[in-house]
Amino acid sequence: MDNPTPKSISKSDLDAIVTTAEVIDRLKQATTDLLWSSESDYPFEIVTWELGVELTPSDLFSNIYDTDLAIESIPLTDLFEPVLTIEDWYEQAELEPIDRYTNLLDSINNNLSEVQVFRVGEVEIDIYIIGKTSTGDIVGLKTHSIET
Repeated sequence: MDNPTPKSISKSDLDAIVTTAEVIDRLKQATTDLLWSSESDYPFEIVTWELGVELTPSDLFSNIYDTDLAIESIPLTDLFEPVLTIEDWYEQAELEPIDRYTNLLDSINNNLSEVQVFRVGEVEIDIYIIGKTSTGDIVGLKTHSIET
């Protein structure tokens, strides 16, 4: 009877195992004490999905929201444009959040692929920024916006 050969785990396999945890940590760092401003200010939270879920509204949200709720997909740049626009009259206090949002956008672009932005609802809107890690895990951020 042959003895099975134990499978060894390479360093690259170990690196891949921690990649999603590292991405989550980087997103947490980029959003710590950062609020999404609308008619009210809301924090960001980390969201994850199980393996096998596709980056489509039906796969991502069918177990979370009613199927008749409005879901809009927008480009990441469109979401961030208002918070990255610098006005001539801005002073240091107004520029600091722009630096934080720039850092967040860089963190998203550097750590996630196939990034999608979904706005769920009307008036009270849940905003999801979702993408895939290098290991294929679906990870992202959720915040809230009030738009009357």
